[in-house]
Amino acid sequence: MSEPTRGLTDDDVDQVARLVESLDRSGFDFLQVELGDLRITIGTGSPPVRDVAAPPPVAEPVVAPVAAPVSAPVAVPQPVAPVPPPSTNVGGVEITAPTMGIFYARPEPGKPPFVAIGDVVEETTTVALVEVMKTFHSVAAGVRGTVVEIAVSDTDFVEFGAVLMRVDPA
Repeated sequence: MSEPTRGLTDDDVDQVARLVESLDRSGFDFLQVELGDLRITIGTGSPPVRDVAAPPPVAEPVVAPVAAPVSAPVAVPQPVAPVPPPSTNVGGVEITAPTMGIFYARPEPGKPPFVAIGDVVEETTTVALVEVMKTFHSVAAGVRGTVVEIAVSDTDFVEFGAVLMRVDPA
């Protein structure tokens, strides 16, 4: 085995720890990051299935549990659908995620949610938070009206542009 070309700094270790925390809160099972000659794979359960055509490297030590034999079908858990299907019969102005990340309906655990169905909001009312890598983004209603739908649950992973809630401007 060759020596690594660079050591990990304290900042590198902190960044890896933040990646692990983010993975724990997300709906994903694995994350792989490659930066130059540094490759980090973190996850839970069995390792992700690699292409069958490429044989696994012989010199690398096996860290994760061994996958099922090739002859047996391997079920790969899929991440939670980041964008919920559109609701039927619900109108209103959509409030969407400003970035991908974890949706928080409340300012902190144990506190009441920012808004509930039936609440009247102003354009500047904070209706949620979206967190990515320890950075929290406030989500403003952007419209005056009544909340008619909350499309995602607290701590769900959302993609950029996902509908978080709908407001009836009437």
